[in-house]
Amino acid sequence: MVFDRQDLQRVRLANAPEPMWELVLGLHKTQVRQLSAPLVGWRQEVERRVAGAHRGQHAMALLRHLIAPRGAFPDFLTPPGPVDLDAGCEAMLCTPRTRLVADLAAVFAHRAAPPWVASLARGDGKTMGEVVRAVRDVHALLVAPHWAQVCEVVAEDRVARARQLAEHGVGALLRNLPGVLGWDGQVLLTRYPVDRTVHLGGRGLVLMPSYFCFHSPITWLDPELPPVLVYQAHGDHPRIHDTVLVPDRLTSLLGRTRAECLRALLVSRSTSELATLLGISVGSASKQAAILRDTGLVTSNRQGPAVLHTTTPLGTALLIGERTDSRSTVHTGPTGS
Repeated sequence: MVFDRQDLQRVRLANAPEPMWELVLGLHKTQVRQLSAPLVGWRQEVERRVAGAHRGQHAMALLRHLIAPRGAFPDFLTPPGPVDLDAGCEAMLCTPRTRLVADLAAVFAHRAAPPWVASLARGDGKTMGEVVRAVRDVHALLVAPHWAQVCEVVAEDRVARARQLAEHGVGALLRNLPGVLGWDGQVLLTRYPVDRTVHLGGRGLVLMPSYFCFHSPITWLDPELPPVLVYQAHGDHPRIHDTVLVPDRLTSLLGRTRAECLRALLVSRSTSELATLLGISVGSASKQAAILRDTGLVTSNRQGPAVLHTTTPLGTALLIGERTDSRSTVHTGPTGS
């Protein structure tokens, strides 16, 4: 993202999580093979809930045509501006045909579209109505049961970012966002699946912490929409590390301290945070993390001045036996398509 002088004066934090973004990103996380450890328990719960909901299975299968494990998803699923679920669904129903055509062309540029997508692109009200109903059904399954936790995590992140802005300025705020690779005062370089350049052009930038966004920050397909950067909220995600017990077999294999280290890193932590949690020295924590990293059980990534360590899917499997390739095989489309 390329900033003008006016853009730095218009950087702001979103006031609250956006249910439409959380819905889209949550549905994406039900499909990826290597799920980040904090969401493992959430996906297990979702799979149990969906197994007994035929309507929910249909809705998820429909939306997965628009939100695939890889590639873009349409902007009309995440309308701009602060919206609740009802307002977001209403905005979808009012999406201009030009937006539908552009979004769907981008989404299906490199993969086949189901037949009903052509009706959606033509602005067919019945087809869009079914997509909106699917959005409501999937939100009820994936997001609504966890909304209090979503709000808590996003609020924690927002407080931390606001403090950083007050104490160190906007440069430190941007430089320390998850997924940022560099900031030189004009260009914000982030991880992203494809090469893109967005010129803010004096419009400013809304920073939106998200519960379900992991790894790469994301933004709109259309660079003309009000600039937003959705990034991983660093609050206290589902407290999986508080409920997972280290198996005796793993303690025998790794030793108690190293096994506890692996469990603690189900949530990303810095070396000093890990040391504090386990009651060991920073040097010892660094050594334990390095050994686990060398064996493929932990990854380490620099976030600003700190290095954050996180358990890998392999390490998670050793702890809780989670399969990382479970996906629904139901394929369908809107009724009558």
